[in-house]
Amino acid sequence: KILLLTQWFDPEPTFKGLLFARELTALGHQVQVLTGFPNYPGGKVYPGYRIKPWAREDIGGISVIRVALYPSHDTSAVGRVLNYLTFAASAALAGTFMVRQPDVIYVYHPPATIGFAAAVIGFFRRTPFILDMQDLWPDTVASTGMLSANAAIRLLGSYCQWVYRRARHIVVLSPGFRRKLVERGVAPNKIDVIYNWCDEAAMDAGGTVPGGTVPGDVKDALANRFNVMFAGTMGIAQALDTVLDAAALCVKSLPEVQFVLIGGGVDRPRLENRARTLGLTNVRFLARQPMSAMGGITALADVLLVHLRNDPLFSITIPSKTQAYLAAGKPVLMGVRGDAADLVTAAGGGLLCEPENPESLVAAVARFVAMPVADRVAMGSAGRCYYQRELSLRSGVEKFAALFAKLGGQRGSRQFPHRARRIFDLVLTIPFLILTSPLVAAIWLCARVRLGKPVLFRQVRPGYLEKPFTIYKFRTMRNTTDAEGRLLPDAERMDGFGSFLRKTSLDELPELWNVLRGELSLVGPRPLLPEYLPLYTAEQHRRHEVKPGVTGWAQVHGRNAIGWEEKFKLDLWYVENRSFWVDIRILFLTVRKVFQGEDTNSAGHVTMPRFEGSQNSRGGAGSENTIYRAQ
Repeated sequence: KILLLTQWFDPEPTFKGLLFARELTALGHQVQVLTGFPNYPGGKVYPGYRIKPWAREDIGGISVIRVALYPSHDTSAVGRVLNYLTFAASAALAGTFMVRQPDVIYVYHPPATIGFAAAVIGFFRRTPFILDMQDLWPDTVASTGMLSANAAIRLLGSYCQWVYRRARHIVVLSPGFRRKLVERGVAPNKIDVIYNWCDEAAMDAGGTVPGGTVPGDVKDALANRFNVMFAGTMGIAQALDTVLDAAALCVKSLPEVQFVLIGGGVDRPRLENRARTLGLTNVRFLARQPMSAMGGITALADVLLVHLRNDPLFSITIPSKTQAYLAAGKPVLMGVRGDAADLVTAAGGGLLCEPENPESLVAAVARFVAMPVADRVAMGSAGRCYYQRELSLRSGVEKFAALFAKLGGQRGSRQFPHRARRIFDLVLTIPFLILTSPLVAAIWLCARVRLGKPVLFRQVRPGYLEKPFTIYKFRTMRNTTDAEGRLLPDAERMDGFGSFLRKTSLDELPELWNVLRGELSLVGPRPLLPEYLPLYTAEQHRRHEVKPGVTGWAQVHGRNAIGWEEKFKLDLWYVENRSFWVDIRILFLTVRKVFQGEDTNSAGHVTMPRFEGSQNSRGGAGSENTIYRAQ
């Protein structure tokens, strides 16, 4: 049972809308949609709809719940913010109280505010959600000028990090997006790249508007010209002044060329006015057409244009029209750097030009004009074949369905919510620290006398989502060296006092400071060394999907006496099955282990052998050999 949470849905133009829902239904899933009343992209409520608290609708067998929002999509930042916030609030309420209990929530991003609704629904319905990121916020709103205040951008960035932490999985549309999220601390194994597809039926060259073929006025506008067509939203991000400047250069040098702009958007009125001011007779603006007509319309084009501002953000995105153009089987002129350009190059489906460079755009158009018709046809065919093989609806939906099936079995009815876990940690840790403060002071003094400075051992470890933090322990070894200045073996450096600290786990007491700081939880997989991260398998990386702990499921089932493979299996079991009662059980078992003094060493080692990777694991279960040698 899948809940599709999206601010935009049919009849609005969207890429993960009704088509996506129907394909999932065809695979045997039960799909319900939670969305707003249609008003995009014009900001006006569609005919046949009116804003009310909520409404139920059936579209082609798909159950849809629409909730109230403030309709707006103009250049006003205030209007946009109200549009986003009102939908997020309405969706959070409806998703909590009105929808069927889902097994998994699919969340279409943007806007980023939808993450709030997903987090609320996921928390109260104990349901994991997948965030499908089509835009990278706050970068997108900053680059488009919607948000300019640095403080507001930082605040939005912090909010996005909050959403990422709560998402069970994240899907992105390009490798560049994935790199950015990893740089921002999201665990690599939490992110998949699934390329967008397009409405394949609509992009069929035989596509027609309801009740007839492509409108006659559109055919007349495109007749007897070499048509370079841009179809889609005309906004600030598209930087279509470049097209007008290129058209001005083509008036004399390429008189047969016509630039055709189809669609709506906040910047269209200004662009039309500027084209009239410049007297550009080789630029045609056509009204936004239904998707069902686009296959027939693009068939009348000679070249299909993709263009965005020359902004670093857009080098890591792939505009959705890229896939539609490739599927249409027409040559693509790509005016976007980075991942989108790489995709067209890999497909052999078009030419590139520099974004916001009219001269470069004209040069690319001139190459198309000079190209034999057969070569342009071959280029378009190559792009279409690549789309069918790598980017099609079937392959994309199958990848999503596999994710849904995986996460749907992890519904969080037993999961220990993040905030409740934090409260649990503090409620136990603060009183315990107060009660044991005399013991901590005594150990500190003894360690200072027996082992010297420093009393505390510090080391960087990977924490939640592999974010590094500094862990604290009491030292248990002397820094004794041989005649050449090398540290002696562990067994020779650890005296009775250090052995006592390790056997009783009293050396771990300073880690409670990490718990207070929120870097550790009382219960979770033990944090290992950063140098082990490249050696993990994709599954082993999942141990970082939860906050590491002072003790854990592996520690009470063998600790240092078990092998690496077994330890990782136990850690992953905890990630999948963690709950309040599991944590209570682990804490009680830990107390018993401490009093029994079990499993502090592995066979043949005072501490632990290194982890050499899953293929070369030889039975050790800890990283303490390296840790204590570093003292």
